[in-house]
Amino acid sequence: MPIAILTEDVIARIAAGEVVERPASVVKELIENSLDAGATAIHVEIAASGRQLIRISDNGSGILRDEIELAFKRHATSKLRDTDDLERLVTLGFRGEALASISAVSQTTIVTRHRSEDMGISLKMNGGTIQHNKAIGAPAGTVVTIENLFFNTPARLKFLKSDNTEKRHIQTVVTRYAMAYPDVRFVLKQDGREQFRSSGGGGLADVVAKVFGIDSFKRMVEVESEEVGRGGYPQINVYGFVSEPALNRNDRSRIIIFINGRAIQDTALTHAITQAYHAMIKSGRYPMGVLLLTMPTEFVDVNVHPTKAEVRFKDSNQVFVAVQRAVRQAILSFAEAPINHDEWSDTGFTNDYIEYNRQLNMPMQSPDFGRLRDYGNYDVADDNADLDYIPEGAGSPDKPRTLPLLRVVGQVGAVYIIAEGPAGMYLIDQNAAHERVLYEQLSENIKANELKIFSPDESLSVMLSPEDATLLTKLGDEFASLGFEIEVFGPNTFIVRSMPHIIAGQAINQTLPQILSLVQYTNHRQQDMITAIASVGAVKSGQILETDEMQALIRQLERCPSPYESPSGRTTLVHMSREHLAKEFGRS
Repeated sequence: MPIAILTEDVIARIAAGEVVERPASVVKELIENSLDAGATAIHVEIAASGRQLIRISDNGSGILRDEIELAFKRHATSKLRDTDDLERLVTLGFRGEALASISAVSQTTIVTRHRSEDMGISLKMNGGTIQHNKAIGAPAGTVVTIENLFFNTPARLKFLKSDNTEKRHIQTVVTRYAMAYPDVRFVLKQDGREQFRSSGGGGLADVVAKVFGIDSFKRMVEVESEEVGRGGYPQINVYGFVSEPALNRNDRSRIIIFINGRAIQDTALTHAITQAYHAMIKSGRYPMGVLLLTMPTEFVDVNVHPTKAEVRFKDSNQVFVAVQRAVRQAILSFAEAPINHDEWSDTGFTNDYIEYNRQLNMPMQSPDFGRLRDYGNYDVADDNADLDYIPEGAGSPDKPRTLPLLRVVGQVGAVYIIAEGPAGMYLIDQNAAHERVLYEQLSENIKANELKIFSPDESLSVMLSPEDATLLTKLGDEFASLGFEIEVFGPNTFIVRSMPHIIAGQAINQTLPQILSLVQYTNHRQQDMITAIASVGAVKSGQILETDEMQALIRQLERCPSPYESPSGRTTLVHMSREHLAKEFGRS
């Protein structure tokens, strides 16, 4: 094939592929245009997860009539004029590619009126080609309507995810900009139903509570710090909210960072936040946080990637230290503050020291399950001791023993149970072990159609984040099959009338978001749901247990089919034989 210059149509579609990855990309670019236009109210309307319709309305400055067609040309922008302006950018947009790229792969209509003009204008485009341009009466501001996204690039449609996934990405974009600009009122409607609304009152706390849910926000700590620059580098201001150590997730999706009002993705800064929790939360768990960083524009380079989601700093180490120090100081200040546990109880909160006697004493299907054996004649030195204690014949227990009979000795660090048996010493992770026990119990009850349901005397209300509310709506049937009775009560608000008995007594406004976070990235199979319920229902690391409670837990673990691993894949126990112990002490 000979070398040839591509046509403008092909060039436009290639460029669109860099900027418009999915419907959420369109929402992001148009919101940024609205913010750059000085809008104080932005309304986002979506139909069919953005494939069919995306409409962004704002009350910004609008576009001049004689510049409307120019605005849809590639590299046409009002944000900069030369390369020096790249170091002084105070706007979110600057490439001049968004409108051209979006209109190239959709049917676009824009109605706008500049504040200085009496009449507005309506411009309609089809795949980048102008269909009409006419004067129209309109309020000041801009309404951009995107229909049939990727209609002329069907291959792109095939790569889009499910409707719920695309909706979740759109929600993420809207809620993040609502947090970055709390003085702007945002409204998101999807398929005619309002999913999110911020007040625009200017308070970050109000928006964070809307996005994460009021119950999660009540367990967050304010971060406010000024890192004075050294060696000629500027000052860095850090403000926002991070979660208490006890409020954590299994992914980093709720660690959100803004640089000068721009949502960014930066692995190093995310790591700085998690490092601030060193020794406070266990490995594989991550805090929640929203941090707004401000610094001189010349200190940060935003011209790194077409999506403008990545940045570079003149001194990345200074920014890392500023973030880590600010979060660490906030967390340590929280840890030193006195805690009013009575107040927590009044608000429905619970901490890691919840009483779990109910779950620990729940029997599995065995005639003597949970009963303590008389250890008076038990000789741990007898290698020939009968480890099974299981009678032969029809009277044998429903649950055969999978571990030797263990005797609890004590607890280490309120995390591990020490037990001894005929073959040596065992260290049991109380959280992982209880997860396995609850998983087996719930699985067996479902299989036998004997699911135990707990219905509180009064129905419980739960306000979720928009993302969690969408996921809960999608998984309604799966939750119902596991004993939940949940009804929609309002925007992102639900009434819980019943739940599985193994999480009875826990604060549902905490456990429900935790379950949703655990199943968010799974296949949503019943097994995944059971694993998530067992995880949130299990006794926590850091809880001090009585000897009877520890013994009851061990007795149940001894009868589990897979006692060595939790359903989420963590090790439940470590065995040290007598020979190994003797060798360690030089007695071999």
